Order: sequence, then structure tokens, then C-alpha cells
Amino acid sequence: MSERPVLKIPKTRLEKLLEVISIIFIGFMFFQVFYYWSDLPNRIPIHFNAKGEADGWGGKESILVLPIIGLFLFKMMFFLSKAPHIYNYPVKVTEENAPRLYLEARRMMILLNFECAFLFASLHWETVRIAFGKDGFGAWGLPVFLILIFGTMGISIYRMFRLRSPMT
Repeated sequence: MSERPVLKIPKTRLEKLLEVISIIFIGFMFFQVFYYWSDLPNRIPIHFNAKGEADGWGGKESILVLPIIGLFLFKMMFFLSKAPHIYNYPVKVTEENAPRLYLEARRMMILLNFECAFLFASLHWETVRIAFGKDGFGAWGLPVFLILIFGTMGISIYRMFRLRSPMT
């Protein structure tokens, strides 16, 4: 395996903004736990079927699962976004195209991290709403999030193929 260059590419304002908003989403989940804890019923939804209906229930402490997993996932993806030289790429990484590929890959990772934080915060919000007897998102939530996440990956991979050769 050839050695890829390790480059320090400054983050764009958009990347910084997406990371701040992602942190706000994660914080929102923990805020909800503490704000609603005393009012939450002892039984809350922990699983939803394809129609968006709650089909699994757990104890009140289950409300902590999404914020904890969301925080762990955010931290892992945050630190991975700092090392684009270790990613697998659909094209050969060279000295010439590495800066552009790394920037695109890091942007994809930060955007996916944002989307996952938004997904977790939305699911957590839905869990709290259903626990209080209100309506959830319904059947549209899962397809929209899947299209969003796979669309981001598809567009980024397409862009990487376009960035594989030096700009002329």
C-alpha cells in the first residue's frame, strides 16, 4: 500500500457551522431528558415499525439510549473527519488530487455527522412526543432519512470521481 500524504486542510465556515449545529442537536436530546424526566411516563416507546408506529416499549430510563448513542456516534465521526488520509476512496489518491479528495471526503463525513445528529434528535423528539400520547412522524420519516444519508454519500462519491485527475 502506498503512503498517502497527510495534509492539514483548514475547515470551511460551512463545515464549522454544521459541527456547531450537530452539537446543538446532541445537546437538545440531553436537554429533553432532563427537562421532561419527572413528567415522563414509566413506559416509553423504544422501537418503531416501518409505518412509524411504536411497536416496542421500555422503561423510563430507555430515554437515555438515543442521546448516549448519538453522542458516541458524533464523537467518533468528528474524530474520523480529522483523518481523511485513512479513508477508502473510490479513486486513486495522488499528491495532486489529495487536497481536493480529502476536502470532499471530510465534507461528506461532517455532513453525514450532521444528518445523523439530526436523525437522532428527531427520533428522540418523536419518542418523547409518543410517550406523552401525541402523534409521531408516521411512515415518511425513515425513507426521507435514508434518501438523505445515501444521497449525500452518492453525491460525494460522484464528486470524488470527478476530482480524481488534476484540474486543468
